[in-house]
Amino acid sequence: MVQGACIRIEQELGRSLLWLACRHHVHEVILKDVFEASLGSSSGPDIGIFKRLRDRWSFVDSSQRDTVETSEDLVEFFATNDTASRLKDDALAFLKEALMSKNHPREDYEELLRLSYLFLGGEGPAKPFRHPGALHQARWMAKAIYCLKLQMLKSQLSLTGREKAGVERVALFVALVYCKQWHEAPISVKAPLNDVLFLEILKTYPDQTVAKAAEQALRRHLWYVSEENAGLAFFNSRIDVEEKKQMVKALDKPASKKELKRLEGKKMTMSSSLSSFVTSKTRSFFQKLDADEGFLAKDPALWEEDDRFKDARKRALGLRVVNDAAERGIALVQRYTWGPRSRPHRRSISSS
Repeated sequence: MVQGACIRIEQELGRSLLWLACRHHVHEVILKDVFEASLGSSSGPDIGIFKRLRDRWSFVDSSQRDTVETSEDLVEFFATNDTASRLKDDALAFLKEALMSKNHPREDYEELLRLSYLFLGGEGPAKPFRHPGALHQARWMAKAIYCLKLQMLKSQLSLTGREKAGVERVALFVALVYCKQWHEAPISVKAPLNDVLFLEILKTYPDQTVAKAAEQALRRHLWYVSEENAGLAFFNSRIDVEEKKQMVKALDKPASKKELKRLEGKKMTMSSSLSSFVTSKTRSFFQKLDADEGFLAKDPALWEEDDRFKDARKRALGLRVVNDAAERGIALVQRYTWGPRSRPHRRSISSS
């Protein structure tokens, strides 16, 4: 249905468009699959274990929390697993910097960062957690935020052994690797490299049950390493000059015979470099941006000084690769459908 609608839009406009899948939707799918691999699926719109936390909230002291520094099992886990220890150090450094920036679209975005930071042992005030919010499955960050709270408050809750183990698996995944991916999802030019790096991390992630669920989900949604969208990577400052030289050379490679809007998951390997996704088809990315490609003739080391590059990068950064308004729309529809039936209340929701 979605593909059909997009194709019809292109037909009506008489030209092809950039296919930019919402990266927050993609990451929500990844977390959903990780959650179900750890705790099982839920048939209803609400998740039972989350509802129990919300119902018990007035009886818990959220200033008394368990972290990776206070759990004997997790202390031993990080002490004996070099990969996990490295991931924790990297995550703490990222989370600390992200929290200091204070540039967060909404309170729950900042809350996800803060909960991850505190769970991994980051220093912070022992102020109470925010009251649990909406728990329906349509809310993107619900699973991440609820699992972090459940993990840190589990000693005050009645959870089964299976639930404790599942919550811990999800909380570790969120704090160690997922939170950064979610936070950087709106930055268009980081998308291709982030997807490549995410798959690399998952290959060595300590919990392979979780990793395989996440990897399979991501491989179904490789929109940003398609031949066309790989053009975003030309503007990522994290990619070194030598790799960008290879990317420029790859612009002369013949395009794939298949008209694919996203890369087939099986074609992504651990040896894949960003230049391997670039072909002559990638030039259409610059054309659709209406950007001057002249900077490509220069040494990538000099691109930052070129006004054509600066203009093209500005256009690339202006691309919207998340659709957070959709989440707000879903919440409003649910409030309208299941909320109070009075006409004034319905009018107030419809005007929100």
